[in-house]
Amino acid sequence: MRHSETIVIGGGPAGSTCAGHLRAAGREVLVLDKARFPRLKLCAGWITAKVMRDLAFTAADYPHPILKLEVRTHFFGLPFAFRWWPTPGPDYSIRRVEFDAWLLARSGAEVVEHDVKSIRRDGERYVIDEAYSCRHLVGAGGTMCPVRREVFPDSRVKSRQIVTLEKEFEYPARGDDCHLYFFRRGLVGYAWIVPKGNGHVNIGLGGKSRYFRKSGTKIHDHFRGFLDDLVREGRLDAATATNLQETGHPYFLYSRIGEVKRDNAYLIGDSAGLASVDLGEGIGPAVESGMMAAQDILGTGEYRKDATTAFSLAGVTQRVMRRINRRHVGAG
Repeated sequence: MRHSETIVIGGGPAGSTCAGHLRAAGREVLVLDKARFPRLKLCAGWITAKVMRDLAFTAADYPHPILKLEVRTHFFGLPFAFRWWPTPGPDYSIRRVEFDAWLLARSGAEVVEHDVKSIRRDGERYVIDEAYSCRHLVGAGGTMCPVRREVFPDSRVKSRQIVTLEKEFEYPARGDDCHLYFFRRGLVGYAWIVPKGNGHVNIGLGGKSRYFRKSGTKIHDHFRGFLDDLVREGRLDAATATNLQETGHPYFLYSRIGEVKRDNAYLIGDSAGLASVDLGEGIGPAVESGMMAAQDILGTGEYRKDATTAFSLAGVTQRVMRRINRRHVGAG
């Protein structure tokens, strides 16, 4: 059996950030991930100025295409788009297949391809599949993380569950602007078309699973309606819309309820359900929580859920979104 002081399960932005901070402090860390990097990861790929500060890199440092976003915000019922976006600082788009592999390699941590099936406690150690053991265990394996399943009770708030459908593909005819659509066709959620480097684009839609259950509508119908709208607006050609095969995945928005630390085990990123309440932003909270968990392990800080950032937007817009969120979701 192989022992490491810390084992991080999941090599995405949360796991690689945590591992990188531990390695920078000279600590022993091993990353286990069921996939081999680079691997496909569907995501709008939105990164904020805060993410770049937290990760200590600039657009000039990044070795892959990175696009500064010009955002056009559409609200249902308004015949025009707002030509501004109220997040502090510029926003960029990346492709997760490139971004995640770069972050993981930059962390300097050893990575082993391994699909975790079981975790048990043995005194001060966690034993993983009778093959690995550690003193500190970090769950960074996303919504279905085995650390959450095996070590933590499932206390996630069902009303905070989001389901999405999206597709990322090469589309040279895409426009250069990023478009966000809120409450389109009654959807409690939003849709997007995000341009990316080298002629790629990500088109997606996300909504609260509770909305689909209560309204009797289907997310696939909303997605197809959104594609129809994009065709009418000239942002997508009809043949591409007809042949597009979307893929779905769930995640959870931030809620005060639920543990993120239990003894020497931690949940970070989507494993902890930390996506921002207003936009469902996942990369920012993943990076932030990865840093905080590493600081907790190092004894230089404390990892607390209430210290993570719950909202992506700022100022008046954040206050408006807080009210909308309470009306649709409750205080949770």
